[in-house]
Amino acid sequence: MTLRKNILAGWAAHLVTVMIGFFLMPYILGTVGESQYGAWVFINAVAGYSGMIYGGFGATICRYVSDLSARKEWTRLNQFVSSIQSVYFVTAAIALLVTGCFAWAAGSLNKWDSLSLLEIRLSILIVGGTIALGMIGSVYGGVLIGMQRLDIKRSIEVGIGITRLVLVLLCLQQQYGLVTLALIFFVVTLAEHLISAVIAYRLIPTLSVAPWNTRKDVLQECFGFSAFNAIALVAEYLIFFTDTVVIGLVLGPIAVVPYQIGLRIAQMIQIPIAQIGEAILPKAGELHAKQGSHELGKIVAKGMGVAFLLSGGFFIGATYFGEMLIQTWIGKHYPSSALVMAILVGAQMVALPMVVTRKALLGTGQVRLPAFIDIAEAVFNLILSLILIQYLGIVGVAIGTLIPIVLTELFVFLPYAMRQLLLDRKELFHQAVVLQTPALIVLLAFCEFISRFELSSGWLNLLAVTGGGGIVLLGIRYLTHIVDRNRLPLTTIQPKTATH
Repeated sequence: MTLRKNILAGWAAHLVTVMIGFFLMPYILGTVGESQYGAWVFINAVAGYSGMIYGGFGATICRYVSDLSARKEWTRLNQFVSSIQSVYFVTAAIALLVTGCFAWAAGSLNKWDSLSLLEIRLSILIVGGTIALGMIGSVYGGVLIGMQRLDIKRSIEVGIGITRLVLVLLCLQQQYGLVTLALIFFVVTLAEHLISAVIAYRLIPTLSVAPWNTRKDVLQECFGFSAFNAIALVAEYLIFFTDTVVIGLVLGPIAVVPYQIGLRIAQMIQIPIAQIGEAILPKAGELHAKQGSHELGKIVAKGMGVAFLLSGGFFIGATYFGEMLIQTWIGKHYPSSALVMAILVGAQMVALPMVVTRKALLGTGQVRLPAFIDIAEAVFNLILSLILIQYLGIVGVAIGTLIPIVLTELFVFLPYAMRQLLLDRKELFHQAVVLQTPALIVLLAFCEFISRFELSSGWLNLLAVTGGGGIVLLGIRYLTHIVDRNRLPLTTIQPKTATH
């Protein structure tokens, strides 16, 4: 499966997932109400911290499977996958313990409004069970990614998403909405990992994930690689869940709802672009095994350019038509959600191109310094969010996410990544910024022109604006590509000699 096909498969799967998510969120919000929905988001954010005890082994599986499969070392591959799964059984037990403590402590929070404490506690425990189950079964998804079969993995995710949609529509109208939601997510998670396991065994006939394949020396090597990746994972979870937890603790779960609306749209935009990095990770492992650093550098530069183009296009669209999107989607006016969305999408213009470089570094085994950079950014994010929420509310939390990303990614991480990946400064700037700028400028002019018509909310108008903007963005970028492809490299232009 080629890199380009993997990325396109991920985008196609994400399109279906986005359509499902766009329908589900307002349906769940309208069915269970703001109090229960806010509690559901808050519970998942807090319980999600237990995912930090994955210990960075998820990326370790992808990296070693891609490397060892390229070398045809199948026995060694089985040892790595089995050893990591044995670790996951331990971390799953810890996850259950963590969520059990959270369920016990839930009664001390006085922000549940009129919700039943029993229902809250049951929901927390089921969510914890889902996390534990996901840890144990996630090795098979890692095998699929390591074998560069993201197309299969994304197809499974689409099927699971559709199943979850059907179950929510059939069951959510019943009593105990939070418990019902938790059970649905548990069932579909179980199904997802069972299907992944069956396909992984078919994809690698010699695959054997069993306790007797666990090796002490392999565990030591895994821990050595995963230790710093675990720090990066902790940072990712802190950044991902910090905003929701801070708002829930300071302002109450119901205040999470308007922030979650803006955050959810930003995440829907983020996921397909981040999949460029997910596809590059196993490719980087393969090229590293084959000593292909020059080719990897070219792939990274182009991937960063695509990430910057798409995130920039979404940022421009969100700035002009964010309120129209939220009003159409949710059916209710949330004044602060559009501003939160624009700030978070703006942050992605910096963060998403860096995801490509992070995954490339991870695929080549370079995890030490990026891990410390990530944790510093996460702590900066937490401190700034706690300060700004006191003065600016949920908008302050969004700004507390934006500032650390811009400062840390551009002035600390990027220079380091360029040195490690041997990226030429001028070529990277040309590929990642210069070639994308004309399309973004024309899109900005298009949005400014369309916004003067004061369009009313509605899916027809929204789809027309989105489609028109997409055509403008991609059309101008294609023309730029044609011009750049036909330009003569400076090294081929010979100066004329003077004649006397």
